[in-house]
Amino acid sequence: MSVTGQVGYSLVEVLVALTLFSLALLALSAGMGAVLRTRQLSADFTLATILAQDKLEELFAQGPPVSDGSDTPQPRFTRAWVATPDTPEVGVTQIDVVVSWADSTTHVVALTTVLNE
Repeated sequence: MSVTGQVGYSLVEVLVALTLFSLALLALSAGMGAVLRTRQLSADFTLATILAQDKLEELFAQGPPVSDGSDTPQPRFTRAWVATPDTPEVGVTQIDVVVSWADSTTHVVALTTVLNE
């Protein structure tokens, strides 16, 4: 039996709309968590690359002979460098810098350059 002249939404329609809205909000909140984790990982990779580049520039400015070493330039980040003389050819020293850190997994950024002796 329909009543003429009345407009609006039934209780069932409102409940269905609220259910769909809450499911959409749940999906958005899960997506937001993934975005925040990705943003932090990107910031960590950028910082690790900067730390590796800084050490390469420092060792390059120091000039040969370069000695191996390691340090902790920032909390959570460790940095190690290895100088291999006469690699890839005689008269050239290869310098490898590795920056690592751990969150839920271990991550590594490695940069390599060569220095004429």
